Amino acid sequence: MAKAVNCLDPRDGDPCDACHLCTAANEGRLLDIIELDAASNRGIDEIRDIRDKVNFAPVEASRKIYIIDEAHMLTDQASNAFLKTLEEPPGHVIFILCTTEAQKILPTIVSRCQRHDFRRLPGEVVFQRLNEIADAEGVTADPEALRTVARFSAGSLRDAENLLEQLVLSGGGSVTQAQVEELLGLGRADRWLDLARALLTGDTPAALEAVNTAAWEGVDLRQLHRQTLDLLRAAMLLEWGSRERLDLPDHLLGQLRELVNQLPQWRVLQAVKIWGDVNMRYDAPSTLPLELAAVEICSQEAPAPRQAPPSRNAPPAGPPPGPDRPRTAGPAGRGMPSGPGPGPMPPDNPAGAMPASPEDDLRAHWQGAVKALGRCKGREFNLGALLRDCLSENVSIENGTLVLPFRNGSNLERMQKEMEDPNSRRMVSEAIEKFFGEPHQFNLTLLQDNGTAGPGRASQNSPLVRAAINMGGRIVEEHSE
Repeated sequence: MAKAVNCLDPRDGDPCDACHLCTAANEGRLLDIIELDAASNRGIDEIRDIRDKVNFAPVEASRKIYIIDEAHMLTDQASNAFLKTLEEPPGHVIFILCTTEAQKILPTIVSRCQRHDFRRLPGEVVFQRLNEIADAEGVTADPEALRTVARFSAGSLRDAENLLEQLVLSGGGSVTQAQVEELLGLGRADRWLDLARALLTGDTPAALEAVNTAAWEGVDLRQLHRQTLDLLRAAMLLEWGSRERLDLPDHLLGQLRELVNQLPQWRVLQAVKIWGDVNMRYDAPSTLPLELAAVEICSQEAPAPRQAPPSRNAPPAGPPPGPDRPRTAGPAGRGMPSGPGPGPMPPDNPAGAMPASPEDDLRAHWQGAVKALGRCKGREFNLGALLRDCLSENVSIENGTLVLPFRNGSNLERMQKEMEDPNSRRMVSEAIEKFFGEPHQFNLTLLQDNGTAGPGRASQNSPLVRAAINMGGRIVEEHSE
């Protein structure tokens, strides 16, 4: 753009690349093109310096161009100082702000600029450019190797050209698929397909063997994960008929299409979802994340078919009346049977299900309260984390008081300290009332070795001591008479 606005003989808006201004710009000696790296010149002083110099006329061109790279690195103070200059620049000045993270630039700056988003190049365009470079340089390059480089560069022509340069220098003027795989740490391409096939068919031993063999041979596990995910994604798109979105060799697509035709849709979807959730960012040298994902994918079972909701006008489900099951009378069909036979099941209990015991209800209520308190922070500690020390099978209700036996004395002391804070006590009381359906006093106790909440340091038979503990008191010392 700097050449186009200063060119002496522009052609349909494009620079001629022949005049002395275009030549000076190409050679980096045009004084009216000033490039500033905002990553290292991000302060308000540098912006003030630009603001003072923009009023000077260009040296030899008609326009002075300021190119600010990594513009999102400017501080807020520098950006605010830049606003007036951007809004009303001198007629001979053009600012070009370059960034890879436009969302970090202040909206007030964006509103004063024309925005042009650069897109990633399609893989076929990158491949054609690499072919042109190889022909111009006299390099013998395997087309499949160039396609792999184009696919690995993910639409960045600069990255693709850098990789091609490294391959040419290391390969002595030739580029082969084996060199590309070795440079990028990809391993053999057929290993990706073997792993993808094992995951999609549920072959756990083969999937684990493929992962560990790749790790033993020094393959970059991040690349193994990424390339396998690309194949699983391709299988998903083939399953749902999106062939044109794929950039893979024809022989791989043919094998994937043959494999997908033999698989149910749910297995392809589950494989992509679980394998895509693997985080290889912090644990790349370990095969464990990939092994766990492989076992989980291969262990998936077909989802149960969904049952359609009953129609509003449909008759209630149940066996038809017959001689062995007399009809019932009364409102809503809940009358007593007119003959011998079992009476109707309670309305809240599904047919054939055993009623829940009070102990099961107590455990469920306590687990719900602990889970809710996991989001509550006391004065020093997380209340839910402390109360997880009270196992649901040890919790009981005695004379209307909820007894909470702690297994660890340190956790008991921390909880007693938290209960001295009215706000912490209120949060625990509200959680108990919400999940138990009614308010309860609660007693913090220490679980004894025999599994009972006996007369330990926090549990006493004296009602007076229990009342003091419920009010936030704490036992400091005990003496036996």
